[in-house]
Amino acid sequence: PLHTNKFLYKHVHMLHHKYNSPQTLSPWASIAFHPLDGILQASPYVLLLPIFPCHYITHLILLFFTAIWATYIHDAMDWNIGPIMGSKYHTLHHTHYIYNYGQVFVYCDRLFGTFKEPAGPTGTVTRKQQQLKKKQ
Repeated sequence: PLHTNKFLYKHVHMLHHKYNSPQTLSPWASIAFHPLDGILQASPYVLLLPIFPCHYITHLILLFFTAIWATYIHDAMDWNIGPIMGSKYHTLHHTHYIYNYGQVFVYCDRLFGTFKEPAGPTGTVTRKQQQLKKKQ
């Protein structure tokens, strides 16, 4: 609903999407959002506990790895690991808005037709890549 509801997007989620190019994306973008946006995105982790109960420590570990993953997908580097929504896919989401919504995995994006495989590099160019390009 944060992308399809115009009111929620404009007043809640758009702040996060002001980081809309590889040059502005950084791990800090993973925590740059409206407080209500954070509550809405974190609510499944709490609301699903009665359906999928787990130990307190397991829940904390899940939240910890979710934070690591969120940092990873916002670093604007060209990395992807298997079916996990990687930074290459998520950079495309921040530059085009209508693709790669996935939460951790790309399965739902593939199922609902919102998955887009990047055609080439999407991230920022590193110094080493710039030096290699100059030598060519």
